Amino acid sequence: MRALGFEWLVAWRHLRDPDRSTHKRLFVACLLIWLGALGLLFVALAPRFIKVHEFAPGEWAEARTALWIVYVGVGAKVAIGISFLLFILAFLFEVFTIFTSISILEVFIGTAAPIIFLSVMSGFENDLKTKIRSTKADVVIEMRDDRPFTDWQAVKAKAADVPDVVGTMAYIEAEVILKHATNSAGMGIILRGIEPAGAPRVLGIQRMLKGGSLDYLEHPDEIPNDIFPGGERPEGVPVLPGVLLGEELYEHILRVFIGSEVDIACPMCGVGPTGPMPKLRPFRVAGHFYTGMYEFDAKLAYISLKDAQKFLGMNGEVTGIEIKTTTPEAAIEVAREIAARLGPGYEVRSWEELNRALYGALKIEKLAAFIALCFIVLVASFSIGGTLLMMVTEKAREIAILKSMGARDGAVLRIFIAEGLYIGVVGVIPGVAAGIGCCLALARYGLPLPVEVYYIQQMPIVMRVSEIAAVGLAAFALCGLATLYPALLASRIRPVDGLRYE
Repeated sequence: MRALGFEWLVAWRHLRDPDRSTHKRLFVACLLIWLGALGLLFVALAPRFIKVHEFAPGEWAEARTALWIVYVGVGAKVAIGISFLLFILAFLFEVFTIFTSISILEVFIGTAAPIIFLSVMSGFENDLKTKIRSTKADVVIEMRDDRPFTDWQAVKAKAADVPDVVGTMAYIEAEVILKHATNSAGMGIILRGIEPAGAPRVLGIQRMLKGGSLDYLEHPDEIPNDIFPGGERPEGVPVLPGVLLGEELYEHILRVFIGSEVDIACPMCGVGPTGPMPKLRPFRVAGHFYTGMYEFDAKLAYISLKDAQKFLGMNGEVTGIEIKTTTPEAAIEVAREIAARLGPGYEVRSWEELNRALYGALKIEKLAAFIALCFIVLVASFSIGGTLLMMVTEKAREIAILKSMGARDGAVLRIFIAEGLYIGVVGVIPGVAAGIGCCLALARYGLPLPVEVYYIQQMPIVMRVSEIAAVGLAAFALCGLATLYPALLASRIRPVDGLRYE
């Protein structure tokens, strides 16, 4: 144990700079740059505390306000990042040699960057799952071979008895054409008939509503009549069924209001003398919802199940049954249990199966990003190897003296392996801490994103212990592997070769 402790002590002394005075100028230069970056941060944040009305109104004030937003949003974050890295580098120069400090900084960045990136990716993945679960249930039951689903009430009762089931709801889904005076050509949308009583438990649509009410689907006579003079529906005007529209449909595509009348056409729902023919029926806008996904907000509309059955000619039939589970992870087991109870005539799929292609692409993208970011640590490992190779050359005389005093090849091997592990530990542990700290800061204060582009207000962050551990272990393993060749080279130096020219 004493020999092992001595080897680690020698390794630590090799990494330290014996003459720190040679780096005082470099330390002062880095400190000045760091102070300059803090000054930039102050300049960026100072206008935030100045009121806009102190300037004369007009385009110049608006331009300055926009410029301040750019300063605060970009300049402040860049200044913080630059000052933080420069401060770390200046501190390392005061403790370690130049090449050791650079290697540690590379390991530090190569560890922190993948943690931040993977947490952002996990945040977007979790945000996508949340938005999909708000419009799609965790488990879906449908009939095989496109057979009519008529016994849905009995199936619904069986599914409700399964453990971890929170709610069940029958639904109908069809592709239709939505028309309005502002969009006379019409556009194709997905029309879903839902049970208004069970929808809040299964889809959570109640909290997505931006206006109107889910109860209007069950009681369309309660829809506000603001479009009529005096707010009262004239006598003889029939009560039209209600429809909930996505936010994009409501506000930007159709530009309607609650109570406005829209037409929904089903191309193959009617029957005429020559066969199937289009069927058209007016509806009244009962509300609008915001899911956070453009595809849903621009292509989705809800009506009540009974109105959908009547309009689509599916009396007594449904497309399927949607089920909400306690957690997304419980959906797979619930789907298996329901499939075992119902038998082979039904197709039971969880949310992962329904969105397999999407989530498979996300997992592959995360894996590819993790591998790509590991190349930062790989470059750092090459730097560690180069640093140790230079150290082997510089310390050849010391290695020869140690061997002449009785040190074995294994001791020299362990000394240089310990040096690489020191670099890995000093770089990986602060890198993991910095990555977690940046993620916590982003989650706390947020990084604003343009809603028009990303359809999300700020960058989502979700940290996972497994991903952080994988990054840390991968970085530490690469640092350890980088030490093997220089350590083997040092252990093979003969004392006569190290002292030949001394």
